[in-house]
Amino acid sequence: MPYYIERPRNYNLEDTAIPNLFIADFMPDVPDGDFIKTYIYAYMCCRQGTALTHGELAERLGLMPEKVIAAWRYFSDRGLVNLIPQTPGDDLHFDVVFVDIKGVLYGGAAGNGVDTQTLTGREDPALAELFRRLSAINGAPEFDGSDMQRIISWIEDFGATSEVIEFAWQYCATERGEKSINYVGKVVRDWCEKGLKTAAAVREYRANTDARSGLHKQLMEAVGMKYAAITTFEEKMFNHWLDDLGYTMDEILQRAQKTVGVSNKLKYLEGIIRNETENKTGGLASGRTGKADRNDYYKQVRRENEEAAAAHLAEVYAVIPGIKEADNEKLRLNMEIAKTLASGMPDRESAVSRLVKEAKEIAARRAELLEKAGFPADYTELQYNCMHCRDTGLRENDASCDCFTNM
Repeated sequence: MPYYIERPRNYNLEDTAIPNLFIADFMPDVPDGDFIKTYIYAYMCCRQGTALTHGELAERLGLMPEKVIAAWRYFSDRGLVNLIPQTPGDDLHFDVVFVDIKGVLYGGAAGNGVDTQTLTGREDPALAELFRRLSAINGAPEFDGSDMQRIISWIEDFGATSEVIEFAWQYCATERGEKSINYVGKVVRDWCEKGLKTAAAVREYRANTDARSGLHKQLMEAVGMKYAAITTFEEKMFNHWLDDLGYTMDEILQRAQKTVGVSNKLKYLEGIIRNETENKTGGLASGRTGKADRNDYYKQVRRENEEAAAAHLAEVYAVIPGIKEADNEKLRLNMEIAKTLASGMPDRESAVSRLVKEAKEIAARRAELLEKAGFPADYTELQYNCMHCRDTGLRENDASCDCFTNM
């Protein structure tokens, strides 16, 4: 007599076996969590024999149909599903066929028309030797087919050489402590985009990069920002001095000595170098003293200072969560102070005093957070090259400021 296993009366009480190859090798690279939801839920429905349209699947998952279609296109590109148009040429209405991942990678199944030997490189002696060396660096068994496919994609998509791939693997493992194929892939792509095709070229590039990074650290220390993380704005400014203006490191450090006792040493140093440059090139500082010229010059100065302050604020928000909380609280208190002053309440003076006291405490706590993280207390504040005129070039009675007349 035949044998039967009773199926659960509720499909939700069954188990759906998702291939480990999908979970371990493909899922970490999926760029959108909704794509994973789409794949797994539809896979479960297929196992149960439940037919759904894209719209019905989207409704069950709380997604837009466009997201479901995008998911299937992504998995089709990765070779995990086949899309069969219901009408020739129709890109929106198609059936989805889940590919046998293990069969494609190991069993020689046709799958999506992919040649398994081509993907894995098992029949290419040079690739086989590369995989052997990479496995030795990892101290791990042979790569599976998915990892081999991804490494080959670096060669095909990025133009990476075997030499650069091996060098990147060694660099990530020994100097970065990273053996993740995702991490190595990013390094390989970065080097390839910079046109580095040999290990020697990579070594030269890294030596130059490390040397420039050392110069940046010296400059940050010279302006009292030894422990602050350098921003992109500051990096570009330093490189501009060194590469475009032709200053040597010693020349910049000599000028940095003039910033002793100045609150914002970096902006003061930047002002020194800018003034010297304009004197050499016949700019505003060498005699164009018209009012329009003066306004344009100081607008540029203020704009640069505002950009620097914005960059500093974004930087500390990223590394010190308490700063943003303090700023939000201070904003709330300032609004409360304004409302209290405008009100007719009899004890508004005492209420304002209490709110002002709270605001000062928050400011003190904020400064303490900055200093503990290695930043100056005024790191995020708008700085001025000249405190006398606040970078307007004018003092009282429309008189030119010394910072303008002495340039």
